[in-house]
Amino acid sequence: MLAFKSSDDPYATVDLLELAPDTSPAGGAESAKPCVELIAGHPQSLVSATVPLLHARLRAVTILLLAVYGMLLVWALVNKGGLTFGADHLYRNVTFIRLAMLGSVLTLLFSARETFSPTILRSLEYSLFGALTLLWIYVRFQSILLGAEAGDVSELLLDGRTALIGLFLLMVVHGIFIPHRWHETASVVMTMALAPALVLVLFETRHPELARQVSELMSWRYVSTNMLIVLVGAVLATYTSYILNSLRKEVHDAKRYGQYQLKSKLGSGGMGDVFLAEHILMKRPCALKLIRSEATADPRALARFEREVQATASLTHPHTIEIYDYGHTDDGTFYYVMEYLPGLGLDQLLAEHTSLPPGRVIYLLRQACSALAEAHTAGLIHRDLKPGNLYISERGGLCDFVKVLDFGLVKLVQESSADRLTADHVISGTPLYMAPEQALGDDQVDARSDLYALGAIAYQMLSGQPPFPGKNPMEVMIAHAREEVTPLSRHRSDIPDDLQQVVLRCLAKPAADRYANAQELEQALTACAAAGEWDARQAAVWWHDACFGNERSTIDKR
Repeated sequence: MLAFKSSDDPYATVDLLELAPDTSPAGGAESAKPCVELIAGHPQSLVSATVPLLHARLRAVTILLLAVYGMLLVWALVNKGGLTFGADHLYRNVTFIRLAMLGSVLTLLFSARETFSPTILRSLEYSLFGALTLLWIYVRFQSILLGAEAGDVSELLLDGRTALIGLFLLMVVHGIFIPHRWHETASVVMTMALAPALVLVLFETRHPELARQVSELMSWRYVSTNMLIVLVGAVLATYTSYILNSLRKEVHDAKRYGQYQLKSKLGSGGMGDVFLAEHILMKRPCALKLIRSEATADPRALARFEREVQATASLTHPHTIEIYDYGHTDDGTFYYVMEYLPGLGLDQLLAEHTSLPPGRVIYLLRQACSALAEAHTAGLIHRDLKPGNLYISERGGLCDFVKVLDFGLVKLVQESSADRLTADHVISGTPLYMAPEQALGDDQVDARSDLYALGAIAYQMLSGQPPFPGKNPMEVMIAHAREEVTPLSRHRSDIPDDLQQVVLRCLAKPAADRYANAQELEQALTACAAAGEWDARQAAVWWHDACFGNERSTIDKR
């Protein structure tokens, strides 16, 4: 029975369908650059997230109003004299003022290199809508004055209804576009809703003799109808603001898992997604893996994920990825939190460089051996070593620092049948790097199976291809179990004989013919003549050149 799963994420559990080196960038990158952007240590609260949103929304509102008032200006110019009371010049002049004001605000918002502070943005918001409301009051006041002087009450009443539509829409635009808590929106739009009443009070105060000629504007029926229209607009704007703000809060809260705030997606695999996250209190960047709910529907699968976390968390070697935390959300989503690794996977490195110098191969393999030695001593067998599970990063000022990832298929050496989470005779692992005993479905794998996989990785690092490329998973596994590997010297003539012998011993078919443990393999690598050809200084130079040489100064975000 074959258990095939696929993943393209650097923290993925298993990947059994690989037939060629996994060249997909760790975490969803589009290139294999070994550099990443440093993370700013600021958790994004709902308040801080509102600032760039408000900046963007103010630009959108300004553009929208520019388009609306621009169309009104075109209409006024085309229909000269078509407005009542001969007020066409008034509408044109005020529209010019509106356009100039909106253009100035839009220029200011687009010219800013960074988002303005909340205080400045709120001041722009209140100034913009306040100025537009005052202009509405001025236009309405002047139109009533012209209408009263002309004695055309019917046209004046009709013009009043039309003007209310403009104020109504301005309030709704504020509620829809401007992010506010509902009571803040209510305070703004209710202030705007006072404009019609304020116009009538001003007119009756300043022109009492004309007010008597337009008494119908002061009637309870007309005033109450106007009040109802603007109140409906205010309620609609407030309710819309409440709904949208609630949805924003739900989305924001959905991005929080325990004490962790999701920042951006790093990658996706068969079992779940990996996100760049940040601890809210410590402001520490980390990688948070979410296991999809369908993947945890099987209790055995969930138990395996939990065992992966617990097994990895029990390891303390610096070359093993560190687990910070794990847990479940209210909806049953399983997640765990790992250290965030700036760098690239070995699969990415090989995708860009095909093969590596012997000295560097030894330098990287020795670190992996060191991490495996601790795991094997603790009774843990990885069972899925592959280039994608060896991550190369910069840690503590040290470059080419290897981290062993993804203990998703970890096996306890002393595991009882009652505790076994992978059924007997189920083939688990990645075919390209699978030990013969794994390919044959033997559940009695041990540390030497990991050493075989490490030998297969070394073979690819030196030759540019895995030991048995194959056309399909079955062909690859049969080759691992039965065929002799092609000597490395047939691929490259500059591979030292002592290093070739170390790799070929790791790839021995019988487990008894391989190195007994990871410490013994590490010692054999150290004894190779090329072991001194790559060191921390050369690694630092390579990383500097890879990041900044050849005009590659763009920081890779993985």
